[in-house]
Amino acid sequence: MERVFTIMERFAPDAMDCITNRYKMLKQIMHQQPVGRRQLCKALGFTERMVRAEIEHLKSIGLIHTTPAGICLSLAGLQIINEVDLFVPSLFKIQSLAEHIKNRYNLQEVILVPGDSHHDEMIKRDLGRVAAAYMKKCLFPGCTLAVTGGSTLAEVADAITDGTGFPNLMVVPARGGLGEDVEQQAGTIAARIAKTIGAQYRMLHIPDKLQQATAEALKQDPYIREIADLIKSSDVLFHGIGSAMEMANRRGLTAEEIKLLQNRGAVGEAFRYYFDEQGNIVYEVPGIGLELHDLAHIPTVVAVAGGSNKAAAIKAVLEAGHQTVLITDEGAAQAIVGLQDSERWYKDDGKNRN
Repeated sequence: MERVFTIMERFAPDAMDCITNRYKMLKQIMHQQPVGRRQLCKALGFTERMVRAEIEHLKSIGLIHTTPAGICLSLAGLQIINEVDLFVPSLFKIQSLAEHIKNRYNLQEVILVPGDSHHDEMIKRDLGRVAAAYMKKCLFPGCTLAVTGGSTLAEVADAITDGTGFPNLMVVPARGGLGEDVEQQAGTIAARIAKTIGAQYRMLHIPDKLQQATAEALKQDPYIREIADLIKSSDVLFHGIGSAMEMANRRGLTAEEIKLLQNRGAVGEAFRYYFDEQGNIVYEVPGIGLELHDLAHIPTVVAVAGGSNKAAAIKAVLEAGHQTVLITDEGAAQAIVGLQDSERWYKDDGKNRN
């Protein structure tokens, strides 16, 4: 597909600009609707004349409609955005970036969203929408989907659309999560996704942080053991990635635990596991649900995380090597590659000094 876009760019560069601008405009309308023309001009940096002409065209082909409150996206417009999303890496010339990360970490697929969610909250919504569309592609009759908590997975739950047509789908939280913001708890996210797509769901009413002895005792409870076994037999897993210190504070780790994380060089977190730059586990918070070794038995493990500020965390989790798919944004991807280049320079420079 990238080759097709390269040819089109040489043969009809104006057409490529037109496609790109219309995609940007539809996305802006989707995020701000109902929105006025002046707001679009300001947000996109387009002239009023250009915006007026594009709006008339998009309206004539049924992708938008106007109301007294402003311009809104039609269902056909939303469908077009979801379809164009598949070609976005090639359209915005970031496919090579995706391929680099895919090959470096031996992933089946890397999906990039243009922009940087660290600087633009709308990009985080795009990340959730793209991940939600990919999630529905992963599901099949009788499968079990596990999801973690967090703000990015909450965006996925916001973006998921009705129905799959598959019977006997089950959605479960990857681990216990009581104690977090209720909207970002894994159980809440699992229930929201299940209700939207018409699936069944099970809850794991376990605190976010447990003492080791308490966790071991709870594992003996028949009800908890049944749900834990169901979670461990998941076919598809969608999980977020957090920065180590941010997650440690959010989860209420003690000052001693935080100092230990700092001393051990923790930079990333997933499933209550904390990783250093090389992907080594440096600390684990006891809990119930998925353990890191369980991921080897889950066919599809999808990490969803973005933002240039999270690059070190994402890279650390990828270094651990348990994912099959990464969905991230351009800002994070560029920063990850930058960290790889710095690492390589440091190693090469060390060899030259010896």
